[in-house]
Amino acid sequence: MNTEDITLGKIAVTDFLFNSLTRYNTSLVTFRQDTDHKLDLASEGHRDLLLVWLNAWGCRHLSKDSHGVASRNILEWYQRYRTTLFSDETPLWHLADQEIKAAADAYGSLKNRLGARRPRHGNQMKVPIGPTAASKILFALRPKALMPWDDAMRKAYDCDGSPESYGRYQKTMRSIALHIEKLCKSRGFEIDDLPAKIGRSRSTVVELLNEYIWVTTRKPAIKLPASDTLAQWASLD
Repeated sequence: MNTEDITLGKIAVTDFLFNSLTRYNTSLVTFRQDTDHKLDLASEGHRDLLLVWLNAWGCRHLSKDSHGVASRNILEWYQRYRTTLFSDETPLWHLADQEIKAAADAYGSLKNRLGARRPRHGNQMKVPIGPTAASKILFALRPKALMPWDDAMRKAYDCDGSPESYGRYQKTMRSIALHIEKLCKSRGFEIDDLPAKIGRSRSTVVELLNEYIWVTTRKPAIKLPASDTLAQWASLD
């Protein structure tokens, strides 16, 4: 993906498509409201809400009957890594390489922890939390900074799910965010104002970027029209 091809208009279009194609934002808004917009993984109730949200966001391998297993392992992980993460007020475009490295280390530990047990041939198969759910947990903890991903996103950016590739992905997203910041400034406003500009005042810039990547990495690929085509359509109103 060529970063220079990304425009504010295309971000607005993909966010519209994302909300038309999925109900993910409905469950995200509910999750944020139920946790008072401040996820605390030390709280059993918040971990329960997290797991319900992860199921709604496609992580169905963390089955409901194993939520207790996942909850305990997420708590153990959080107690180990909570102090290694940067401030929850730091946005993606301000992340330092060392902060991304710390997040990648935390991600690597989390994805390999036990998330569920599944009966198979009379035995209990161990199911890890995995790369997708781990990235979404980190996104839930740092919604202004850390991008989630799924299989399609990893494939599109040549990532294998390893901690190294997670860090590389975050750096790529940081570069895109810096590009978006320049576009916003060229139009006379700050990047933090972008969500409100497109009618998404309750969302973070990371959410908007995630939706752009999600839409443009689906198969079959969703091709966005050129900026002049978008402008031509808008002139028909």
